[in-house]
Amino acid sequence: MMLRCLPILALSVVATADTLYVPMEYPTIGDAIAASVDGDTVSVAGGYYVETINFDGKAITVEGADANTCTIDAKGAPQPVVTFVSGETAKSVLRGFTITGGTGRIITDPIFGPVPCGGGIHVSGSSPTIAFCVITANTAWGGAGMFVTWGDPLVVDCAFTDNVSEGHGGGIYALDHGNVHVENCSFNGNSASWGGGITCTVESDATVMGCSFTENHTGNVGGGIFCRSSSSPMIVGCSFSNNLQTGNPLGSGGGICIYGSGNGGGPCYPIITGCTFTGNIVNGDGGGISAAYDSHPSISLCTFEGNIAGRSGGGLACVADPDHAFPSNAHVSESSFIGNSADEHGGGIHCRNSDPTITYCSVEQNAAGIAGGGISFDSSIMAVLADTAFCGNDPDATWGAHTDDGGNTFDDKCVACVEDVNGDGTVGVNDVLIVIAAWGPCKGCSADIDASGVVDVSDLLAVIAAWGDCP
Repeated sequence: MMLRCLPILALSVVATADTLYVPMEYPTIGDAIAASVDGDTVSVAGGYYVETINFDGKAITVEGADANTCTIDAKGAPQPVVTFVSGETAKSVLRGFTITGGTGRIITDPIFGPVPCGGGIHVSGSSPTIAFCVITANTAWGGAGMFVTWGDPLVVDCAFTDNVSEGHGGGIYALDHGNVHVENCSFNGNSASWGGGITCTVESDATVMGCSFTENHTGNVGGGIFCRSSSSPMIVGCSFSNNLQTGNPLGSGGGICIYGSGNGGGPCYPIITGCTFTGNIVNGDGGGISAAYDSHPSISLCTFEGNIAGRSGGGLACVADPDHAFPSNAHVSESSFIGNSADEHGGGIHCRNSDPTITYCSVEQNAAGIAGGGISFDSSIMAVLADTAFCGNDPDATWGAHTDDGGNTFDDKCVACVEDVNGDGTVGVNDVLIVIAAWGPCKGCSADIDASGVVDVSDLLAVIAAWGDCP
């Protein structure tokens, strides 16, 4: 007799995710979270919910109908509006709410001791996802909008508005490995003593991409962003406009302040690329950016226009101590400094006791009250300047000893239009011929109209589009 083996069918029970509805099934968001399990969605109808919520480590999605119609208000309760402190991962998602009225949770700041942080959202030892939220009108000592420590949260398509911190980070305070990733967010009207929009400190390497910082305020440093103490954020494709530093006459960094040394200090190496700095104002140094005391930013493909410094460095200031013990040696490339001003030195860029490298830049129509309308070099003899074009700076293009690596050009007046390659006041056949002759890699040359580093068809088309007399 032949025996045949039949397969054994194992029956498994697959848990299905549920959707819990507020207020249809549960009167509060907190009640729905308490009843949920991993994988569930808490769906919240439009409305005004006076409560605070804690994800309690659950991998759930808490989703409001829309940030314009769905609000969670802590009404000044002594805690954050939303709390993530139980090891939440990216699978814990907060989406589609206005978050307001929070006052934070007590943490021990390494310098200031016990202080409340994270008025709107408090993240500790967790890495949740936060999307399409408006975080507004929260208060705390630090991170009135959001506080992050020992976590890698993802924050996308959110708006941080009118949050007020007594200490650090009006919008976000990232402290001690707070490696927050912020993308396509706006920071408007936030204020703090340090870091009106964001503070990153103590090895907090944030990533900030495609964000706008507008009309934020600081009493000391960093109207838009303040980073210090071995923190090296990556800031890409962001705009900083009309941010303001007031109060402290020695304050610095209307747009960004980088400060390496000090309590809990250490060098900072942020990357800042593809950003614009427009109309930022500071009492002290660095209307656009201040790099101070062991700060070494890499700045590329950025535009600094119309920024103002009450002391020095309308666009950028690189400053340190007279002994050069903590120099700030920025690397600045392929960036433009246009129409910035400083009451003292360095309308475009100011270097004091530091030796940055400045290459393939344009420095145009900047002004300084004392010297160095374009760039000033104060005790910065090893600072390197190369392949940079100067025009129309007042009272002078450069001031002070420095290392000239060649390729720099100096004009008293700026050409009316960049498409007029030969500078005769008319865009025509001769300009086309110069572009064709320079075809190929050509960093810093006049035929590279779009400053891409290559003379190609885009430059030729730009000449044709501007045909005729320059305005």
